[in-house]
Amino acid sequence: MDEENYRQIYEQINGAPCVFEKGILSLKCQCAYQHMFRLADRHGVGCTDTVMQLNCKAFLDHLRKQTRFIFKIDIDGPLPHNKEIKVQNGGMLGVQKLLLDDSSVENVEDVAGLMMKAIEVYGGIEELPYNLIMPSVTNFKTRPKRQPKKK
Repeated sequence: MDEENYRQIYEQINGAPCVFEKGILSLKCQCAYQHMFRLADRHGVGCTDTVMQLNCKAFLDHLRKQTRFIFKIDIDGPLPHNKEIKVQNGGMLGVQKLLLDDSSVENVEDVAGLMMKAIEVYGGIEELPYNLIMPSVTNFKTRPKRQPKKK
């Protein structure tokens, strides 16, 4: 299956993609509204709740704006894969630490639940204290690059 054909079928199958797909597929996050599927030899994640998808997108957009300065990235469009993993996983772990006051947990059990609680506590996505979330993003350790096998 060529990449263009894959993208077309992916968009047909997944009309509401989860904005935390990379975080969920990296097994650091889970969500009550996630819908996992397989296409060819790849995995994908969709969202089953339109309102939560919009809340998550708004949060992630705010977080990405903050991290572009920290990562010294001046591009429009998506972040590089490794940086996006840091933003999604580190961001949600930061929100979890902020709301639950527990930094020992290394996984997020429910992205949507944290988003709803954050909105309840702070009054809206824009009102979250992103300055307190950013250390979790910058300190999140991604999986190290694989070294090529020596022959």
